[in-house]
Amino acid sequence: MKHVVIASAFMAAIFSFLSCGKNKETENTVTLRLEHAVAGAPLTLNKIQYQAQSGHRFSVERLKYYISNVVLYRADGSTYESDAVHYREEGIAATAELALGDVPDGEYTRLRFIVGLDETTNKPNGLPPTPENINMEWPIPGEEGYHYMKFEGKYDSMGAGVIKSFNLHTGAAKNQPYYVAVDLTLSGLSVDNDNWNITLQMDLNEWLQNPHTYDFEQFGPGIMTKPAAQQILMENGASLFTVHAAVRE
Repeated sequence: MKHVVIASAFMAAIFSFLSCGKNKETENTVTLRLEHAVAGAPLTLNKIQYQAQSGHRFSVERLKYYISNVVLYRADGSTYESDAVHYREEGIAATAELALGDVPDGEYTRLRFIVGLDETTNKPNGLPPTPENINMEWPIPGEEGYHYMKFEGKYDSMGAGVIKSFNLHTGAAKNQPYYVAVDLTLSGLSVDNDNWNITLQMDLNEWLQNPHTYDFEQFGPGIMTKPAAQQILMENGASLFTVHAAVRE
């Protein structure tokens, strides 16, 4: 009986060691911090001070969007995938960070995600009925799902002193998806039983340029049913984000 007890204790110790080793590998956290700028300068709301490539000076009054389908790529080609759907709103500090938990140890070289929601999520009641998600619902009859983004402001039409409003509301116009795929290179992100903070900076000017010049006058104040406008924003959005910093805690 004594030998049985000793063997059982030995096996329990091995199991505990292996379990701890596994937990040690996956308890790492990589936190994405989402910041906003215009032409490299920190975003300030409600002031017509920014210059669009089309020639209009503009302000930013509201900025709300989702990021989802986050994937970290290891150097060996394996991936860490998150099923999180993160809502970000400028001016609401609690939305500024997305924590990715249980990231395995490894050397990570790429970060991919989408600005918006994929077809699986972007459907009626695809998200929990929080006030934020309800406010982001896509209200066009016959359409489904949610806004990907609400980027709203005012502009001085070609400096003529005529102030107009714009609402860059992106989503699945005419039931076609127009979410933005973002693909970023990571350098030196070696996760090894530790935590990392990655600061991602969205430059709002990129919505309005590169490769296409987006003109508020061309599409008017509302673009929810205008696939041509949605297509331009989707293509411009590929250069939205840069990795501003990656810091080990």
